[in-house]
Amino acid sequence: MASRVTDQAVYDAALEVIAEQGYERATTRAIADAAGINEATLFRRFVSKENLLRQAVRGNFAGFSLDLDAPGDDVAADLLTIVGYYSSLYERRGGVVLTLMREAKFSPEVAAVLAEPESLLEKVDAVILHHQRRGALVVEPPRHTFFALIGPVMMRALARRVDRRATQAPADPEAVVRRFLDGHRSLER
Repeated sequence: MASRVTDQAVYDAALEVIAEQGYERATTRAIADAAGINEATLFRRFVSKENLLRQAVRGNFAGFSLDLDAPGDDVAADLLTIVGYYSSLYERRGGVVLTLMREAKFSPEVAAVLAEPESLLEKVDAVILHHQRRGALVVEPPRHTFFALIGPVMMRALARRVDRRATQAPADPEAVVRRFLDGHRSLER
């Protein structure tokens, strides 16, 4: 008797298929085939493709720990927590993250699913604002600071996704934070 395919295995398959084909073109049949189950089982367990994506995103974000509830006085340590989290996320799931970000603009289903990770970005904004108020970072819109911080991590993941021959190693979170702080520390300190 065949063993039951775990939810995580189905999530992994769904995210890989969506990363390769996009949400709209990814069929439930292709996802089921990639997971090693039949399409009826997929629907019985997850009801719809949107629900499967929602659970897969939740399951994968839960797998990355990002404790930002109490930012401290060490801006480098807090930024390292953020960069480490996103570095792990982009290394493991960069393709699907970029695909979903692109498709959210055109697909209400994808936009609804991405509303949950948006709350994580609000926590990141709060950490950035905390350090801006302390005078440790240049004051600018927090999301601008976030994208300047995460940009090198995201671009390395994107480059490796686009160019299969790319040999760049994953971004070193400590080096990313150090370079970021060289240009974003507040001069008032």
